[in-house]
Amino acid sequence: MKKLVVFLLIGALAPVVGPVLSAQALPPDLVCDGSYHHRTFRNVVIPDDARCVITISRITGNVRTTGAPRVVSITDTSLGRNIHVRNVVERVTIGAAGCRVDPVAGRNLMVRNSRNVAICEMSIANNLVVRDNRGTLMVRDNKACNNLRVVGNHVRSLRVLRNSYAGNFSVARNSWVDRRIVRDNVELRQNPAACRRAG
Repeated sequence: MKKLVVFLLIGALAPVVGPVLSAQALPPDLVCDGSYHHRTFRNVVIPDDARCVITISRITGNVRTTGAPRVVSITDTSLGRNIHVRNVVERVTIGAAGCRVDPVAGRNLMVRNSRNVAICEMSIANNLVVRDNRGTLMVRDNKACNNLRVVGNHVRSLRVLRNSYAGNFSVARNSWVDRRIVRDNVELRQNPAACRRAG
């Protein structure tokens, strides 16, 4: 009887081995403090005091910051889900190096409480939110398939140029020292679902 029980237990566990082994084939997670090029990652976490530079890569999951990183630069990189960047001390650059290509953010792109933010030529499946930042701020040539909000930033200069959006557009409660340029932002004549399908 004991042999039969052991055999049944082994048989019951056997199907579990398949998914566990296939999970190992997924791209790795990354705790980013350095430069990474031509790589694929699942989720990226950017820790306190880090300088994270990712170029010409693919991130299938989420990007988020913890603590107060020094630099976050993600360029020419497709992003599968959400980007939540907060409390960056020196610089945030998300988009295209030299604004030549059109990276994708699969869900939301949000940058808050950071310094010197540039978001350029991104296609975002849902919301683009840039809030409570300092230094300089540029949001240009992006496409948001839902809302585009630039709110509560206190910066030296603010530029929101040539963006398109399918939901609501809000540039509000910002203050600036040198200049504020908000122009040529257009509402897409499609609902958010149609925008996502169009790519």
